[in-house]
Amino acid sequence: MQGEAKMFKSGNSYGLRLTKKDKELLHADLNTVFEKTISPDGSTITYRKKPQVNPTFLDAAKAYYHKNESMMERLKDL
Repeated sequence: MQGEAKMFKSGNSYGLRLTKKDKELLHADLNTVFEKTISPDGSTITYRKKPQVNPTFLDAAKAYYHKNESMMERLKDL
């Protein structure tokens, strides 16, 4: 899907507006986080929804890391 977006000033920043249809197609809301990539020549900006991490998995991964912190530190040096 293609379309145009106009840049606008928002405080000290600038933004590009999404249409309501864009928001619906993206299944996005105000809590959706996007990852931004700008091409080296500055001609293309790509926004990609960041995948959500299951909080239970994140808690388990943190617990594993802390339980094995000394091993994790040794692995950083490899």
